[in-house]
Amino acid sequence: MTVFGFVERADSGGWQLMLPQPLTVEGRRVNLLSVRGDAARLTRLQDRFVRAAGRVTLQPGGAVFEAAAMGETEPDGTGRSDVHLSFNESAVVKLSAIPDRIVWRLADGQPSGVQPLLMYSVLNIGQTPIEFVFRTNDVLCVEVKGNSAGEPWRTALPAPTHNQERIVIRLGGIYRQFAPIPPDAAPAPGRYTTRVTLCGVADYAAETQFEVRPPAP
Repeated sequence: MTVFGFVERADSGGWQLMLPQPLTVEGRRVNLLSVRGDAARLTRLQDRFVRAAGRVTLQPGGAVFEAAAMGETEPDGTGRSDVHLSFNESAVVKLSAIPDRIVWRLADGQPSGVQPLLMYSVLNIGQTPIEFVFRTNDVLCVEVKGNSAGEPWRTALPAPTHNQERIVIRLGGIYRQFAPIPPDAAPAPGRYTTRVTLCGVADYAAETQFEVRPPAP
């Protein structure tokens, strides 16, 4: 079986895979798998989006994934923006909607269990560190717009760091932040375009699209 998700540390000290798109295991839909596999490889892949192959079993403590192979992968439909503001300041900005096809409810009307999110990243490929200083705690600005003429859905998120008004990306370093996609942002079937940027820094914007589908018959 092949699954896609994020490698995370479990509270128990072990490893787990968080699946934005739930997996059906013996009739149960699950978003979290306890992982058994090579500890060194899992450490290298912590907080990364991976494609993993292995065997899933349902045990008394929950679903367990016996990993045979695992590696980082780029989500389908990832948008990219190249930033070249000077000889020294260059970056690659990427934005992914995971999954890029969303079904909020099953045919019987029950929630599907999908937990979609946006993954935004800035990779510093320039000659010096990149520093951002923000006027407020709002760091990541998100906009989601459907095909209709209505107003876009917007939100702003703080940085996932202690110093929430300053971000520094070292040479070759990457800044990565996640934003959930709630049902209110994309309530009806159709295609949506999302734009994410560092708040007040329009040059570091990226766009991608995702689709909301009706329940499968």
